[in-house]
Amino acid sequence: MTGSINGIFSHVTHTPPPPPTSTPRQHEREGRPGRLIAHESSRITRRITAFSVAVGLILITVKFIVFRESGSVGILSSLVHSSLDLIAGLSSFFAVRYAARPPDNTYRFGRGKAEGFSALLQICLIILAAVHLLEKAAISVEHPHMLEQSGYAIATMVFAIIITTWLLIAQSWAIRATGSLAVQGDRAHYIADMSANLAVIAGIALTSYTPFLRADALVGVGISIWLFYTAYKVGTLAWSQLIDQELPERERKLITDLALQDGRISGVHDVRTRASGPHVHIQMQIDLADDLSLSDAHDIVVAAEERMMAAYPAADILIHPHPKTCGHYHGNAIFRQDHDH
Repeated sequence: MTGSINGIFSHVTHTPPPPPTSTPRQHEREGRPGRLIAHESSRITRRITAFSVAVGLILITVKFIVFRESGSVGILSSLVHSSLDLIAGLSSFFAVRYAARPPDNTYRFGRGKAEGFSALLQICLIILAAVHLLEKAAISVEHPHMLEQSGYAIATMVFAIIITTWLLIAQSWAIRATGSLAVQGDRAHYIADMSANLAVIAGIALTSYTPFLRADALVGVGISIWLFYTAYKVGTLAWSQLIDQELPERERKLITDLALQDGRISGVHDVRTRASGPHVHIQMQIDLADDLSLSDAHDIVVAAEERMMAAYPAADILIHPHPKTCGHYHGNAIFRQDHDH
């Protein structure tokens, strides 16, 4: 007999019970999927992605005006970066909305991986921008020139830093609350953008007020390198979800400990976990006494699921009760953790 209780992945409304007293402090699990009910996670990610798109539009408009006045390669690089931020923000805007759709008869596991594909699009855009900026910076290194309206340009970059910092604070809060992959990728863009803005200010100042005319172009090179690094970081986040990487060991230990809080469960094995957008999926087998009735085994499974649902309200949980003296394990052997690969 296999039990499964999930307020998100079934037609029955389920209100999670209060967290058990032995559950680790909430801040220890911040930034992980599954810790909020799906509709609450969706509400947060919808708002933060809309905010991101608005900030992107403002930055693009301001930087485009300043670039036309100054001709700075640094401003151009920052403008291109902000343009990518907007495209990435739009990608996240639609991805979190699609990923939040409830599971149905066609997508039984939900659509959470849409966030991972959004992150892949962001990686492609980042790499394209890095290559473009390297080309522009190389031309400027060969043909350096004085910048016009440098004070205007610096003031614009300071404004960009202020508004980007405001967005990053909001995005960090959203990630701590939801663990959203799409928002993490979007924030990586804006962290790089803010760093680029700081570097551009330094480059413009050096080019305008010192004999070092190539400083602005070299800043463009540095930003390009930073973009490649950002692509790697976002790619790592996307890869972990798209190939169903296990949750971190601390999460798996918490899940096992929650199951073993019931003394009638003598063992837990073959724990499998994965994240998918705002959801987590948990499977395991638990060892029970051989002489338990089916009804008693069912009650134990339900209680274990409720403990896990209290810690992971957006979880899809599947628990298989197993007689502890039985040497036969269910399923394909290659997926068992004790299998010799």
